[in-house]
Amino acid sequence: MSYSWVGSRYMFLDEISVTEQKGIHIGRYGGNTLSGASKNEDGLIVLRSDTASWRLAVVLDAHNSAESAALVVDQLLDRQEQLTTLMERDDAWDTLEIYMLNWLGSKSFREACRQVQGETACLMVFQMDQYVWWFSVGDCVAYLLHPELAKLGQYALNQRQFYEWIGQVNTFDQAVPCYSSGRRQLRSGRNLIVLLTDGILEGADHYYEQAPVLYDALYNDNSMSSNLHQLLNHLHTSQAYDSATIICWEYDNAAEADIPSDQKREQE
Repeated sequence: MSYSWVGSRYMFLDEISVTEQKGIHIGRYGGNTLSGASKNEDGLIVLRSDTASWRLAVVLDAHNSAESAALVVDQLLDRQEQLTTLMERDDAWDTLEIYMLNWLGSKSFREACRQVQGETACLMVFQMDQYVWWFSVGDCVAYLLHPELAKLGQYALNQRQFYEWIGQVNTFDQAVPCYSSGRRQLRSGRNLIVLLTDGILEGADHYYEQAPVLYDALYNDNSMSSNLHQLLNHLHTSQAYDSATIICWEYDNAAEADIPSDQKREQE
């Protein structure tokens, strides 16, 4: 399964869109025109195996036109068959990041970036079974939401990084490309994986920038569709200017997650 979208192709101005693609929930809002919103430069692509054993989601937040976001989406679609083959392999955890770096740093891709207007933040999250990998250039944010982590104040997978982009201004044109990446083990039980653009964090007077607030808005007993509608409607009624995009899905992890050795002895 694959699904993609770029804001320049449909902007969702004054419009809330919530859809589900094979268990992957997508919310989009183009901004309130009363506040001056007139364009949407976000983008996304999601890929999922037929058996739901793995998922790859990419969210993009472009600047000075959506051309850079469209470039990344279109090239990933062109590479969909290669990516699917790679993510079906047992060594996907070792090869996926290498593949992405080789593609983004290639001469042909960097040359294509020089032909577009503007640049984009880019966040990728790959989940297979009880593990997740993320790769980030720029200021989009990924979250791993789970009660055990929330009790310890842990929510985000990555930290927002400003002045990093892919496109006309391109970190992969530097002598040392700058990006963030990492891997996490999911906790036992219900995990919620979330990717979003900064329009959600900075809209509505930065209401959802507080991670516990975002956690309560998404990790609850309501349907995810209802949660996303309420979240995006809050942006609209507060007349948020910036476009906002969110992707999320749940994974019920039946595997045992690591705990400290002394706690493990107590359980035994």
